[in-house]
Amino acid sequence: MISKPIFNRAPLPANERAPLPLTAIRPEGWLRKQLELAARGLTGKLYEFWPDVSENCGWLGGSGDGWERAPYYLDGLLPLAYILEDEHLKAVCQRYIEWTLGSQRQDGWFGPDTNDDWWPRMVMLKVLQQYYTATMDKRVLSFMGEYFKYQYRHIDGHPLKEWAVARAAENMQVALWLYNLTGAKFLIELCKKLNGQALDWTGYFHTFPNVRSMKQLMPWNEKEQHEREPLLGADHPYLASQYHFSHVVNVAMGLKYPAIVHQFKSGVKEQQAFEVGYQKLMRYHGVASGIFTGDEHLSGNSPTQGTECCAVVELMHTLETLLGTGDFGDEVGDILEKMAFNALPATLTKDLMAHQYDQQVNQVRVSVDRRAWYNNDDTANLYGLEPHFGCCTANMHQGWPKYAASLWYATRDGGLAAVSYAPCTVRYAVKDVPVRVSVDTAYPFEQAVRITVSVKRPVEFPVKLRIPTWADEAALTLPDGSIMSVEPGKYAVVQREWQGGETLVLSLPMKPKVSRWHHHSAAVHVGPLLMAFQPKERWEKVKEHPVAPDWAVYAESPWNWALYLNQPMSLEMDPGKAAPFGWGEAVKLKVKAARVPDWGMEGASCGQTPIAPKVDEGTVQEITLVPYGDTGLRIGQFPVAAE
Repeated sequence: MISKPIFNRAPLPANERAPLPLTAIRPEGWLRKQLELAARGLTGKLYEFWPDVSENCGWLGGSGDGWERAPYYLDGLLPLAYILEDEHLKAVCQRYIEWTLGSQRQDGWFGPDTNDDWWPRMVMLKVLQQYYTATMDKRVLSFMGEYFKYQYRHIDGHPLKEWAVARAAENMQVALWLYNLTGAKFLIELCKKLNGQALDWTGYFHTFPNVRSMKQLMPWNEKEQHEREPLLGADHPYLASQYHFSHVVNVAMGLKYPAIVHQFKSGVKEQQAFEVGYQKLMRYHGVASGIFTGDEHLSGNSPTQGTECCAVVELMHTLETLLGTGDFGDEVGDILEKMAFNALPATLTKDLMAHQYDQQVNQVRVSVDRRAWYNNDDTANLYGLEPHFGCCTANMHQGWPKYAASLWYATRDGGLAAVSYAPCTVRYAVKDVPVRVSVDTAYPFEQAVRITVSVKRPVEFPVKLRIPTWADEAALTLPDGSIMSVEPGKYAVVQREWQGGETLVLSLPMKPKVSRWHHHSAAVHVGPLLMAFQPKERWEKVKEHPVAPDWAVYAESPWNWALYLNQPMSLEMDPGKAAPFGWGEAVKLKVKAARVPDWGMEGASCGQTPIAPKVDEGTVQEITLVPYGDTGLRIGQFPVAAE
């Protein structure tokens, strides 16, 4: 049985789209194989051996970690288990669910008694919300209701602190979801209380004081900060706001905050804050993979600065939330695809057994070395089990399954909307008529998407297809063979009575496009894919582990190329070779380039991208670029040879 999507009820503003239940979308093709890799990789194994989430953890009643790590882990493991219909992983999740439901006290409080922090409970509430949409276990609704009553009674005397102050949107999001199910009005009042105690992300994104990297603003690191606090004074801007407002994961999560607040405190600033904030983040801290840097705090727009893995998956969740909450910018779907097809796979090994804490867009060595991070340690860009710190070890798992669950949304007018394209089957019901939508494609490794709508009996409803902003020559072929005009950045709406077995064909021509970045560097894109040069890689084990060792990676061929942008580029696409990231050879782009002799290393990273560099004319040749998400080492932002 599939539960129904939950739309806003009055007085919340009407949302045009709502998430489908967790089990409504079944991934196919390369995406299913990607999720199966996760099930065989760390996501499916971590509970067996990592102490923070295994048998002795606080969220199974043990004496181990009782804070955020097990909830983080379940926030990815549970959707993976239900999307893949993996009975073993479902049973693993059920142990944590049963312990959590059974931990609730008579007054409504729940969870390990080792802490009284609101924050880890916010994450576990998200887990329970997903669990309910997959199972409709009614215990969840009464459990949440009692907990939120407790929170409503005690939040004034036991206010939010630390991470909860920065991340209160996660709490409000679940409370509003429960309101839409039950109509309990105190939940809206609770959200107003939480909003009053939380950081003002709406104001932050509109004013955006962090136009410089934290290294420029506060040149000392976090350890030294503890020694400086008495000298700075309590009203110093660093102590007052800079830590949480500049923390890259907080920022990625905070981008959803105005949209959540807009549900009960509607305003123009809330509506505009995501678009304004994201544009400013990309202007001052953005890189070509579509995200902003942060190692651990906002770090400027050099392609050798790092971006934390947690920030990638949390930005994806923010975008998925925005898509189901309202209209907060035409490019939200584009940004989600950039994350899913570039930044997410690039920070993981191809077998999903290791991750980086920090990834670099220009990354030519992965090693234990000092780099220009703000305050991350020398292990932060290793591929491993828990480089630098274990938060990403617990939190990385939500990226792929939540993306798969967010390909399509229900629409308020009774239809379905595609927000991202990947092979899948959608099961839904319109006016009590069972509907199946089959998406046959190798996208993003293919330029055509075939969408077949099957119904049990004739029924009318709209199918809405997001046209990417880069798709200048997109075309939609209707079942009768006619061509429908479409507009990049908008939704193409096909309203008709579906008879069963009718196919739409969306053509998305992927011509290479160039964007310009830090130091006038150039990035080359093919549709949603960032293309990168990958030198030959030598992987070296640097830390033994019986399940998940740590790896360094060294370049075994030159990487210091400058592109000739005035020369033709040759694109090769073979959808038959589509595979999970790191395993396929479906997309290659041949470009003309020459070596830059003076572009070398600065410590353990490559030097800053040279502007108008002098090239070695004797090295001019055609080089091959591959999808950024397929690489361990790469150059994603290139200097440009004089034309």
